[in-house]
Amino acid sequence: MGPDLSHVTSPSRFPRLLIADNNSSAVEPLIRTLDRRLDVDFDVCTSPRGAVRKLLLSPYQLIISGAQLAEMDDFLLLRRTKAFHTYVPLVVTASASEKDSARRLLTKGAFDLITTPLEHEQTVGTIRLALWQSKLMGLIAHKEETLEKYRQHMTDYPGDRKKMAESFQRALAAFEQMISSIERTMLRMEESMVCFSDFATKVEYYARERALERLTALSK
Repeated sequence: MGPDLSHVTSPSRFPRLLIADNNSSAVEPLIRTLDRRLDVDFDVCTSPRGAVRKLLLSPYQLIISGAQLAEMDDFLLLRRTKAFHTYVPLVVTASASEKDSARRLLTKGAFDLITTPLEHEQTVGTIRLALWQSKLMGLIAHKEETLEKYRQHMTDYPGDRKKMAESFQRALAAFEQMISSIERTMLRMEESMVCFSDFATKVEYYARERALERLTALSK
């Protein structure tokens, strides 16, 4: 049996990854690749429920999970990542013997696949794409939140027109015209955000299709 890696943690300065796997022989080469090739921080967890607890306590931009662990407890880890308000992609690691598990996870919404034994270039490329997608989805989500809060703030304006001085009423009318102009700008921004969201969906579809192709080619 290999060393217990469940408490491995790196300092938090870069994008944060959560590695969920109970197979130390698979985790060790992944950690070496992360240390040598990518500017990321990571935690390691050896159970799906432990991974969910970590997700609730600390923000992560990406989860990398062994296929068998990601299938445990009725796909608990995948279901919880989809329930979070902020998008957290799940990348599955799988060997030839885990092809069926990996295929089920990709079909249910896992973002991408890393085949094992690791191919370093493919591993690095997959992680970089997943982090890029994670940041894009985060930007979209925060922009939507900001627009909604702005609208609500304008709706909650506490002024009473009947008790206002005439000069203030004119100022308010001018201000409301400005708000209308801003809202039209916001509408155009929302239309642009739809384009961003559509593009993010296409990226996820493209990544998943490539993963399924790699999975089909994986030797038995």
